[in-house]
Amino acid sequence: MPATDPQSTPVLKHPEHIDEFLLYRLHNLARLATQGVGLMFRRELGISRRDWRILAFVGKYPDASLTRLAELAALDMVVASRCVANMVKKGLIAKTRLPENKRVTVLALTEAGRIAYEQARLSGQRYNTEFAACLSDEEAVLLDALLKRMELQAAQLTQREIARSGPLPLLSEDVE
Repeated sequence: MPATDPQSTPVLKHPEHIDEFLLYRLHNLARLATQGVGLMFRRELGISRRDWRILAFVGKYPDASLTRLAELAALDMVVASRCVANMVKKGLIAKTRLPENKRVTVLALTEAGRIAYEQARLSGQRYNTEFAACLSDEEAVLLDALLKRMELQAAQLTQREIARSGPLPLLSEDVE
């Protein structure tokens, strides 16, 4: 017989209203957290969250093309291009052509970009530490394992939906 006690029915598995849906709650959590870190980046470093993301991926994958960077950073190509152009103008990213293939342009951090990247990395690390401070060490380890499991499940469900429907064009709300 199914449980009738509301406390025994996991709301995340059986939501009744959108504000109980796991995806909505995760979205809301991410929105709140990224808003806070974005304000910190603007105040402390004069860069946006998206700038930080671009700096982080160019720092990690130097000599990536714009197409590869957009893919790595999970950004729409137009958004990535506009962001990179702005960061080139600010002197944080340099564009160079490959000597062996002049048609290919690759990206790298400038010296100012490396300094901004390191400052943003340290600020982001500090913010992340403060954000996770509400968890015990055991809870943090458990949450990490749960997030990995949920990421795998989300990837599998997405692949299933692509197989059923085909990939859909991105909506404006999907583009960051």
